[in-house]
Amino acid sequence: MGRAATGIGDRRVAARPVDDGASARRGRTPVTEESVAARAGAALPSLSKAERRVGRALLADYPSAGLTSAARLAERAEVSPPTVLRFAQSLGYDGFTDLQVALRAELSAQSNGPITRLPVAPTGSTDAGPLDRLLQQGRAQNAQAERTLAQLPAPAVEAAVALLADTTRPLYLHGGRFSHLLAVHLAAHLEQLRPGVRVLTDPGGRDLGSMIELTRRDVVVLFDYHRYQRSVAELAARVHRAGATVLLITDDLACPVAPDAEVVLAASSTVGTTYQSMAAGFLLTELLIPLVMDAVGEPARTRMALWEELRRSELLE
Repeated sequence: MGRAATGIGDRRVAARPVDDGASARRGRTPVTEESVAARAGAALPSLSKAERRVGRALLADYPSAGLTSAARLAERAEVSPPTVLRFAQSLGYDGFTDLQVALRAELSAQSNGPITRLPVAPTGSTDAGPLDRLLQQGRAQNAQAERTLAQLPAPAVEAAVALLADTTRPLYLHGGRFSHLLAVHLAAHLEQLRPGVRVLTDPGGRDLGSMIELTRRDVVVLFDYHRYQRSVAELAARVHRAGATVLLITDDLACPVAPDAEVVLAASSTVGTTYQSMAAGFLLTELLIPLVMDAVGEPARTRMALWEELRRSELLE
């Protein structure tokens, strides 16, 4: 598989998860409900050089690398076992065993569907009506989306825009059962701005020809949100082996597609809901569109004008 998101100096560029700013350069990251991958990604810049090696080794094969022994992870990172312990403590865990407990809890949660998150009793104020509950949940999800979007590092966003705006490179988009909606949404806008945009609806069947013909010039945008799909991860691995570039838009750096992606943008808006929210994903894709338009420049405006002219008879005023 590919390399993990380990910082600006590496080949891959990844979105860094939320950091509340409370951790000192050599202090522990406060314990939160973030995934181990999110904590590791946020803490990397403040870790020692040896601890960063552990973090990169963990993210390169997440979560499997963290479920081995401390000695095995140390061997993979080419550091000493005590460094692995210090790494875990720097993330806010009591030790490596505590970090592994968190990893196993993540795996258990990721295997659960929405039925397991149904509340036993109605949540929120019993006096609140449907509209009040809708607005309350909307505010919570918007706040969560804003927090994660605010942590997208400039290099990751710039790399994503550059890939989407490079009209010399064919662009393919695909997603999972629900996140495929995001792929279609982004593609519908991008095809107005640039040529060579195609949605892959059946990579293993109807679109198999495109998969066989992939080259290093191709860019494949993959959307994958919890619960992550094996088929999307397998497609990412296939694209990676072909030498094409993968741009991943997801909700967590722990997404199984991440190791095979060149660029990762992670944003989440899920806050106490039965179903995982993709609101942050829709917001992120819509915010990328004007950036891509500016990057393409005049050819995008010319293409849009022609597009509108050809569709004029179809549209109602």
